[in-house]
Amino acid sequence: MKGLVLLFPGIRYTVDMPLLYYSGLYYRQQGYKVVPVSYGAQFDQVEFHNQDITQEIEDAKTYCLPQLQAIDYSKYDSVIFVSKSLGTVIAGWAQQTLQISCKQIYLTPIKQTLPYMDSSCMAIAGDADQVLDPAVLKAYCKKHDIEYHVFPGGHRIEVKKDISRNLKTIDAIVALL
Repeated sequence: MKGLVLLFPGIRYTVDMPLLYYSGLYYRQQGYKVVPVSYGAQFDQVEFHNQDITQEIEDAKTYCLPQLQAIDYSKYDSVIFVSKSLGTVIAGWAQQTLQISCKQIYLTPIKQTLPYMDSSCMAIAGDADQVLDPAVLKAYCKKHDIEYHVFPGGHRIEVKKDISRNLKTIDAIVALL
């Protein structure tokens, strides 16, 4: 089987951060081609503290669209999008806009992602996420029959100063892939 995984980063959460890094590593070891999606260097300085990020979403869509259009998805038996935070919106939009048949794995989706989520995706979030209330996400996932997993932690899922717990969480998330 020939597979492709696209990694969609979040704001200030690059593909070198734990959740995306280990997801990419896992899929590489399974023989998938792993492609990081870029939104441009302008995203290196963007802050995200529950403010309106409508413009950032539009900028990311515009910047990454040529990258996404350049891929021949028909060459792959399996296509998976793994996305984090802002990247969940971009991944959902890309699947819909380009009509790509893929599995979506949404890591800490934000409210703008909800319209793209359906029963074919998986959502993973922190139980103390301050960007999208975990109760709202849980209810949405239940209503739409979406596979949902919750872990201790905030929007990054990682817990400050608890490396052992973070490693266990990452291991558990990779096991879900």
